[in-house]
Amino acid sequence: MFDLEVQINSWRDHLRARGNFTETDIRELESHLRDQIDDLITSGLTADEAFLISLKRLGNADAISNEYAKVNTDNLWKHFMLDPVNPQAERQNRRDIVMVVLFTLLAGTLLKLPELFGLKMSDAGSELFYVKNRSLFILPFVAAFFLIKRGAETKAWWMIFGIFALAAVVVNIYPSYAPHHTAMLSGLHLPLFLWLLTGAAYIGRDWQGRQGRMNFIRFSGEAFIYAVLVMAGVMVLGVFTMAIFESIGIDAEVFFEQYLLIYGVCAAAMISIYLADAKKSIVENFAPILAKIFSPLFLVTLVCFLAVMVVTGKSPFMEREFLIAFDFMLAMILGLVLYVISARDINQPVNLFDYLNLALIVTALIIDGVALSAILFRLSAFGITPNKVAALGENLVLLGNLAGLAWMYGRYFKKKINFTRLEKWQTDYLNVYLAWTAFVAFIFPIIFKFV
Repeated sequence: MFDLEVQINSWRDHLRARGNFTETDIRELESHLRDQIDDLITSGLTADEAFLISLKRLGNADAISNEYAKVNTDNLWKHFMLDPVNPQAERQNRRDIVMVVLFTLLAGTLLKLPELFGLKMSDAGSELFYVKNRSLFILPFVAAFFLIKRGAETKAWWMIFGIFALAAVVVNIYPSYAPHHTAMLSGLHLPLFLWLLTGAAYIGRDWQGRQGRMNFIRFSGEAFIYAVLVMAGVMVLGVFTMAIFESIGIDAEVFFEQYLLIYGVCAAAMISIYLADAKKSIVENFAPILAKIFSPLFLVTLVCFLAVMVVTGKSPFMEREFLIAFDFMLAMILGLVLYVISARDINQPVNLFDYLNLALIVTALIIDGVALSAILFRLSAFGITPNKVAALGENLVLLGNLAGLAWMYGRYFKKKINFTRLEKWQTDYLNVYLAWTAFVAFIFPIIFKFV
């Protein structure tokens, strides 16, 4: 009779025998294996079938051992830019780099093409076009990178790029009338919708599983960190270029604005996803450090803000600009909370930072509640507009997410659920964001008659 625990113990002992794994590594791999087994058993497979399929997806011990050998040495940073351990991995790495360079050039050139038809980025009359289409110039190439790298089936290509094409057609055939509120809202929400679509290319067939979606959340945070660093490098390069050419009497500002900045943005996007995907095991070591530094700082800042607001009796939420700013702030705090969750070792017992995370969630909930009351007041006092309805919806979506996380944390602290249940609730909630961003991007213009 098949004994799942015996088989997992044997597999764990085999990993230890390879010599390249720490106990933390083995616990993390075991967690991934058990998550996949649980998902497959829930889908109707037997324990032995789920075990074999999960092992196949996770990879053989030799391949995993080679990857962990890169990061469990004293020479970690020598491997940062990928030094493959076998000819096949070297060929894969070269192909990935070629794709990054090629897609960067294609995305940058695609961004420049509208100028041939009189749509210059610097012109105020072209602003609406670029707001609606900016994500369509880069994200399809990011999706293509993952589809090629994962060896996706033709069906996946047709599905993902069919949605990209449909989105491009819809947002561009919609008319837009002054003051263009719904068009601007579409331009703000479409990138989020398409990024979640790109996540399906990144994860592949594991999109329906908890672990796959949590990996995508972690990957998104890591890619953002890389993108910020790469863009900082692009800006430094631009300033340096302008400075040295100015020393010989040549103004390079136009070159920087028209070419270096545009292709640099595309390069930042492609390089960041390449690095985050290729060396995610390294960045995961940064995640807990970043979370432990910034979570308490954000918590202190929010508590101080609430205290000052109560003492002075002043609320910034009656001003439209502050409401928009606080929406972005809440989204950023939620992103930090999710990064903390995704970076946490699920086998670790409850610790101080779990309580800090819950305190941050509760504080954000209070601020979201105050902001919601202000939005409702503005709706009753000044009438319904696309921006107010969008702000209301976004705050409700964030409220639901934060409230759900607070509830799940409470149950976790009482030992009524394990941490994987909390992660699964959050990954399932991604469907709410997918639905809401699609609704605002495609349905809002129709409801509000393209104003």
